[in-house]
This record gives sequence, structure tokens and C-alpha cells, in this order.
Amino acid sequence: MKLAPISPSPRFSKALTGITGLDEMTDGGLPRGRTSLLAGGPGSGKTILALQFLVHGARDCGEPGIFVAFEETSERIVANANGFGWDLPRLQQEGALYFVNAQPAPDLVLSGNFDLGGMLAALEGQAGAMQAKRIVIDALDIVLALLPDAMSKRREIFRLHDWLLRHEMTAIVTAKTGDGGDGLMPQSFGFMQFMVDCSIVLNHSVVLGVSQRNLRVQK
Repeated sequence: MKLAPISPSPRFSKALTGITGLDEMTDGGLPRGRTSLLAGGPGSGKTILALQFLVHGARDCGEPGIFVAFEETSERIVANANGFGWDLPRLQQEGALYFVNAQPAPDLVLSGNFDLGGMLAALEGQAGAMQAKRIVIDALDIVLALLPDAMSKRREIFRLHDWLLRHEMTAIVTAKTGDGGDGLMPQSFGFMQFMVDCSIVLNHSVVLGVSQRNLRVQK
């Protein structure tokens, strides 16, 4: 029996992050037009890394971006980033960077009656108006924690994943890992790691009084 040669897997086009070391580790950046998961514990640097990805795209690659904030307000995020010299207000004024404050309203938090449909509809208009090429969904775990059961969580993850794929934006979704320090998401929505095209874990620890951060590309 003669075996046919196996064709090499097609390579994704890559979107540079502008982050020293990460572009080398990922062989040229994140998969363009696909979704990457950035997971890590509190203080590991998820929000800043994701924001730097957007800033590099908007400032250096001609790729406008949207930052959707589920936890911190956009004002606080901009204030925290002041020391990096990114001049976020200028990028916002130029229409190259747009922040969405998407913290759930208190009544939705109490009722658990929440889905991403309305937000995604609003995002669609904004993304089209500014011709956005990159997007960050920051702290998705905050929203998922409000939903009453695992089925509801999976439904919203599928809804978001489908929307991102249809709009072909290069996306980073950030979420907190569990308390085990192993980079795993809580079991109720940990399957998200298997849906994305790239999975990155950030860790923050203190060793002998010295703060250490490390990054691991899982997928």
C-alpha cells in the first residue's frame, strides 16, 4: 500500500504584540483573526499585557483596537498605564483605541439575568465605525461568575467565540486562573482553553522577598 504524503499544517498569519520575548516565543505574534486566551492570577500583569498588544497595533501597525473592560473602569486602566509613555488619550482622540466600560449593572448582578448579546451588538457598530482589527475582552471570568450554571457559562463563551471568529479580529480574552498556581481555569469554564488558538499563562510569585513574573505559552 502506497501512502500519500502528509501536507504540512497551514500556518496562521501572525499579529505582532510588540512585547519583548512574547513575539519570539510565539514565532511572530498571536494568530491573526483568531482568539488567544491570557490567563493568570491577580497581579500577574494580564491587563497591562493585553493593553500593550492593543497599543502596539494602534500605534505601530495601523490596526485600531477596542478594549472591553468587565472589571476595572477604563479611567482606572488609563491611569494605571500612565507610566508606560503610551499616550492613550492621543490614541483615543485619533480613533485608534476605544474603551468600553462593560461592568454589569447591579440589578443584573443580583438577578443573574445577563448575557453578552446586547454588548456584542453595540461592539459590532463601534468595530465597524473604526475598522477595528484588534480587541481585548478583559476579565471575562467576572461576567461568567454571575451566571447561574455551567450551561449558561458555556453558552456565553460560545456566543463570544462565534462573534470574534465572524468578525475576524485578532482577540485576547483575559481571565483569572484558579488558586492552584497551575494556570488552570475554574472547571466550570476551563474548556475555553481548548477553544482558543493560543493559550498563555502568566504567573506572579514572591521568592525570598523578590517579586517574580513568568510567562508560559501552553498552546
